[in-house]
Amino acid sequence: MHPNHLQKILDEFLGIPLCVLLGGSRFRSPEREHSRNGISSPKRILLIQLSALGDTILAIPTIRAIRHSFPDAHIAILASSRTLQYLEHCPYIDQRIRCHLQDLLKSPRRLAQFFRNLRRQQFDWAIDFEHWPRLTALIAYGSGAPKRVGFCAAGQHRHYSFTDVVEHVPGRHEVINFLDIAKILGCQNKGTYLEVWQGEENRKWASDFLQKTGVEQDRPIVVFHPEAGRRGEPRRRWPIERFVQIADALATCYQAQIILTGTPSEAGVSRQIATEARCRCIIAAGKTDINQLASLFAAADLMICGNCGPMHLAAATATPLIALNGPTNPSQWGPWSANQTLINADLPCSPCLNLGSKYGCPMLSDGTSPCMHTIQIRNVLKACEQYLA
Repeated sequence: MHPNHLQKILDEFLGIPLCVLLGGSRFRSPEREHSRNGISSPKRILLIQLSALGDTILAIPTIRAIRHSFPDAHIAILASSRTLQYLEHCPYIDQRIRCHLQDLLKSPRRLAQFFRNLRRQQFDWAIDFEHWPRLTALIAYGSGAPKRVGFCAAGQHRHYSFTDVVEHVPGRHEVINFLDIAKILGCQNKGTYLEVWQGEENRKWASDFLQKTGVEQDRPIVVFHPEAGRRGEPRRRWPIERFVQIADALATCYQAQIILTGTPSEAGVSRQIATEARCRCIIAAGKTDINQLASLFAAADLMICGNCGPMHLAAATATPLIALNGPTNPSQWGPWSANQTLINADLPCSPCLNLGSKYGCPMLSDGTSPCMHTIQIRNVLKACEQYLA
């Protein structure tokens, strides 16, 4: 069984009863603004964010508000390796704790040690930024923090383990949903803008990469991030052959230079596009870490992608971007940027994805969703014109 499938099964069939059992059957109202067990001025705060990169980027305005409201508190974040890479130079975080749930679930002994280590740190508050997995709600409970804050999402049965509950509003942008957590904690909003901390070293890496690959500064640089979503689940990806056609059209019309990005596991898609395109495509997939990728986006004139973490990373760098939306709701998950164009699928059932990976229709033979095929090349080219003409 694939580890992700095992994790989903455990989350649903073990996570729900445990949340109810540990938290008690009494419903805690989302309207509650204060916890009786709360600590008004916490010394140690644990943030939990184990989902994809994009969620963390959208939570930054909330994390910034918490830091400014409690400048003397020790703030730790529990996250994946990839997310911690993005947060490497984040000034709002004091401690970064790597957590890989799949590894922990394989070993009861390792899981028990993980919780012992958390409890030893004696966190006053545990704040869970997830809105559908129950396992992170259980981590908040297991941390031993007397005040535990998290989302109540319809049908997820995860809120029982929290002392303070925030209602998750479907269809409202996640930046605003996250900020409701700051509000319930009494934190002052310090702005809704996103941030990325590239560092001079990463900017130099991007400059050197462009120079070594023969990119000319007087011609437009367009980045494609063709994959979208979880590895092995390309439901949000635009068809590969359309990326090929767009690459050739932009090279012909605007003398654009095409750069293809992605993780090492996604490099095969980039190689296929580069092989099939008539124009020269530069493959950066598998050659960057998160902050190098941000610097590469910042150097580009335009980025084209589906709804994914790198889309939010590009938005944080203020890179002009064209976001292709099919199963995902752009009102909730779209790029939080003024310098963007949304192109949405043309099917009445789209968008269908709200929580987790519960899509409304089966995938096609290439792994994509039917709605992504309704996004036409002519519409993407028209959107490119305003940035490249």
